[in-house]
Amino acid sequence: MRKITTLLLILLSLTGCIRKMNIEQGNVLTPDMVSKIHTGMTESQVKDVLGTPVLLNTFNDNRVDYIYTMKPGYGTMEEKYITLIFEHHRLQMIGGNMYSTYMR
Repeated sequence: MRKITTLLLILLSLTGCIRKMNIEQGNVLTPDMVSKIHTGMTESQVKDVLGTPVLLNTFNDNRVDYIYTMKPGYGTMEEKYITLIFEHHRLQMIGGNMYSTYMR
């Protein structure tokens, strides 16, 4: 009985040692990167600043979404995104929660 109790105590103490990893997905978006984006830029200029988007909209070639999610091991998930609308290969409209936060 004493061995079982000792074994259970050891197992219970080890369960507190499990570490949950942070999970990051998508394009990393920083305030500095977002502040460099403005209407009139070409698609290649935007890609130079933000990189290639992870998600491509197959239904609308004029829309590009940059999405970044961060799920800490212990905490709530955070999502940042920018939606860009192009017309004639020029940036016409910028939206999303990341742009409105750091809008000039």
